[in-house]
Amino acid sequence: MRPFIFFDLGQTLIDEWSYVTYFDKLLFQTLNDYGARIDQRNYYALRNDLVRNRKFGSSGFLEIISLMVRLILPRGYDSVIFDDLKTDLLENKRKLVKLFSQANYLIPLLSKKYSLGIISNNSSGSANLLVLNGLDKHFKIVCLAEDIGSRKPNHEIFHKALLDSNSSIDNCIMVGDRLDIDILPANELGMKTIRTLDSLYKIQEPVNKKETPLFTISSLSELPKVLSRISS
Repeated sequence: MRPFIFFDLGQTLIDEWSYVTYFDKLLFQTLNDYGARIDQRNYYALRNDLVRNRKFGSSGFLEIISLMVRLILPRGYDSVIFDDLKTDLLENKRKLVKLFSQANYLIPLLSKKYSLGIISNNSSGSANLLVLNGLDKHFKIVCLAEDIGSRKPNHEIFHKALLDSNSSIDNCIMVGDRLDIDILPANELGMKTIRTLDSLYKIQEPVNKKETPLFTISSLSELPKVLSRISS
């Protein structure tokens, strides 16, 4: 039976760097507009601390807004600023995100040798990038949190994907960028794991053995070689 490779979407197959830049610029300016008086060095130090030390969960990048505001401004500003920025950020995310360039040739290539699937907390809007680029046909399974009613790192969404794959766990590989919601649960279930580093979450470090991936790659272009090593 072919090995089954499951991909995360955001910052794994989807390039969100332009959106991250926009997000940081907007939040930094907004915090100062509300009287924060924080410079860029301290802004990035606080933001990176939230990411590195897993101080926000699986709700998505927008959760950083409320957490940053609570650290810097008086009580009550978090909901106000979140409401101010949410629509702007969601609209611009749709415009700014794109597939990593390597995905356009790697996905068709990998589909000749492996069965492919998606396990993601991203919305169907993000998954639609696969459709727009003609890549959806290469994926046998797409498990999105909004459809399953369960978000990573909960095992439920993984169980759904594994059940649909009709494949043994030791024949399944998870490729993702976050140690806490991609690598950890996949390791707990007995999947093989590959971490990608072309992501904001590259600053995370494993806090225990369960967060340690089998392999780590700097970009998707390294994936075929690593998969060959796993499958050999």
